[in-house]
Amino acid sequence: MSYENLTPPEKKPQRGTFTKYWIIFLSAICSNIFVVFLSIGALFYHLYQKIAGIETNKVKDNSTPNFTPRQPYKNIKKMKATDDLRYYALQLELDLQEYKVTTEDGFILTLHRLINPKDTDIERQHKHPILLQHGLLSCSGAYLTSGYNSIAYYLVESGYDVWMGNNRSWFETKHAFLEGNLMHNEQYWDWDVRELAYYDLPCLIENVLSHKPNHSQLTLTGHSQGCTQSFLMLKNGNLGEIHKKINLMVCLAPAIFPGSLFHYRSFIKFMHSLGPTSFKIVFGTCSFLPNLTSIRHLLFSTRIFGSMSYMMFKYLFGWNGSKWGNDHRLWHRHFIFNVSYVSTKLMNWWLSDWVEEGFSNQLQPKAAYLNGDHCAFTPVNSAADAASARLSFIEAENEAREQEIEVKEKDDSKTYFPYKQPWFGVDERSTTVPMLIFTGQLDFLVDGDRLSTHMRHYERQAYSESSNLTIVELDDHSHLDVVWAEDVIGRIGYVMTDKLAALYGENAPEKVKVEGDANVENENEKEEEKNSPTP
Repeated sequence: MSYENLTPPEKKPQRGTFTKYWIIFLSAICSNIFVVFLSIGALFYHLYQKIAGIETNKVKDNSTPNFTPRQPYKNIKKMKATDDLRYYALQLELDLQEYKVTTEDGFILTLHRLINPKDTDIERQHKHPILLQHGLLSCSGAYLTSGYNSIAYYLVESGYDVWMGNNRSWFETKHAFLEGNLMHNEQYWDWDVRELAYYDLPCLIENVLSHKPNHSQLTLTGHSQGCTQSFLMLKNGNLGEIHKKINLMVCLAPAIFPGSLFHYRSFIKFMHSLGPTSFKIVFGTCSFLPNLTSIRHLLFSTRIFGSMSYMMFKYLFGWNGSKWGNDHRLWHRHFIFNVSYVSTKLMNWWLSDWVEEGFSNQLQPKAAYLNGDHCAFTPVNSAADAASARLSFIEAENEAREQEIEVKEKDDSKTYFPYKQPWFGVDERSTTVPMLIFTGQLDFLVDGDRLSTHMRHYERQAYSESSNLTIVELDDHSHLDVVWAEDVIGRIGYVMTDKLAALYGENAPEKVKVEGDANVENENEKEEEKNSPTP
C-alpha cells in the first residue's frame, strides 16, 4: 500500500513580496467583514431564541447512577479569568509543568504535564502515561477547565501520569529556524492535517516517553481533530515504530466523517463553495482568521468574551451548555482556551470542495442522513446479516421514495478515509492499536454512526469488538460535551479507567470512586448560607 498521500509534501516557496502583502491586505478586509457578519448573526440568533423562549439556559441534572458531578472549583467566584493554564491546576491543588519540544520540521510545540505536587519524582516515574490531544482551534486547556469534573483531573487522581499536547502554533508562533514575522511567513503556515499526524503527534509521543524510562508505551486520547491526526498516523505504515508505542487509543467524538450539520449551516456551505482563489482572497494564505485570536488575546478576561463566544458557538454549531453546569463563569473559562492559531491550508482540508482528499468531500447526500443510508454497510458475514441489511435497505428506499428524494452514495475514494476500504492491518509495518471510541448521538458536526459502522464491518481484518475494539454511544452528548460536560467522569472516565485496569492488570492503579462533592468543599454554598437571613 502506498502512503505517499499521507506524507507531507515539500513546502512551497513564498510568493513575491508585493503579491504576498496584497493578499494579506485583501484578506484582512474580507476576513474582518466575515467575522462581523458572523457576530451579528450570532447576536440576532441569540436574541431570537430569547424572545421565542427557546433559550432558557436550563441545565440538566447530569448525575448518573454511579456518579454525581462535583463543584468544578472550591470557589469559582473568587477565581480570575486568566489564560494561564497553570493557574487552574493550582486551584485544584495540582501543578502544571511546561515543556517546549521541537518537531522534525522545526515547529516548537508546547507540552503540558499535570502533576500532583505531593508525589515524589520516583512515584511519578512509575505511573502509567496518558497523552491527551485536543481538537481543531482548541488546546490542552480543553481537558482541564472543568476543574474537579474534568477528565484530566480524574485521571491524575486515579493514579495516572497525565500529559496534554498542543499542535503547532497554539497561541504563539515559534520555529527553530524560520525567522522574522512568522505571522506573515507563508512557509510557516504551509501545513495541514498531514503534518499534525506525521510530525506533531509522533514528536509529542516520543517526548512524553523520553521522560518515562520505566515505560515503553503510553495511552493516547484524542478529541475531534486529535482523533483525525491519530487515525492518519495509525494508518501510515511508515510510522510503524510510533504505533508500537501506543497501548490504547481513546477517541472522543472522532472527526473522521462529516455530520449532517454540513448541510444546514450557511457559513460552512459558503466556505465549501469558495474556489482556491476566492478562499485565498477572503482568508489569506497564512493563519486562518487571526483576528479572532487577537480578540481573544485582548478580551479573554472580560464577560463579553464569554457571552459572545457562547452565542457564536451556538449559532455556528447548534451547541448549548445544558451539560456544562449552571455557572456561566465556568463556560467563560472553557472559551478562553479556544480560537488558537491554525493554518488556512488546514481549514482548506476541513472545508474546501476543491481539496479532493478533504474532510467535507466525504459528506453524504442530505437524504442519506434522513433514512440511515449514511451508515449503511455491505454485509460480509452471514445470510442473516444479508437479510437484515436488505430489509433495512428496502425500508430506507421506500422512505426516500415517499419523500421523492434520490439517494446516491458519494464517491470518497480520493479521501484519506474511504468508507468501504480497510485502513488498518493492511501493512506488516503497522501495529494494530486497541481502540476505545466514544460517539455522541447529538453530535451533528461529525458522523459517529458512520465511523462505528466502518470499524465494525470494514476493519474486521484488524479489529473485533470481542477483543481490541470498544464503541460507546453517548445518547445525550454533542461534540463538545465529551470534554466539557459535568458527567464526563461518570460516562467516559470510568470506562477509560476500567479499560486501563484490564490492560495493566495488577499493575493498574486502584480505581477511584467519585462521590459528588465528598472531596471538594463547596465554599460558595457555605458563604451564601452564612450571609442568608435566619428564618
